[in-house]
Amino acid sequence: MLFGQRLWFYRKTAGYSDVLKISDACIGCGLCSKECPMGNIQMKDNRAVSGNQCTMCYRCISLCPQKAITLLGEQVKEQCRYEKYKSFKL
Repeated sequence: MLFGQRLWFYRKTAGYSDVLKISDACIGCGLCSKECPMGNIQMKDNRAVSGNQCTMCYRCISLCPQKAITLLGEQVKEQCRYEKYKSFKL
């Protein structure tokens, strides 16, 4: 499923990662670059830098301890992860 998501979003996000914002709040922990499935985020000079391969999986946004990364808007209000909701049953 994740692979299919990447393929579906690949062409649609061409240029979209230009709006991936990494604020000055970045402390250079490297968690975002380690977890990015596309290798889109690299660490340079102890700071995260975005490339152009974003598939909008939101892992970097959800994992950033400083809420320093966002795709839309100026700041992250809430970080949501699957683990937060996995006890929910239909």
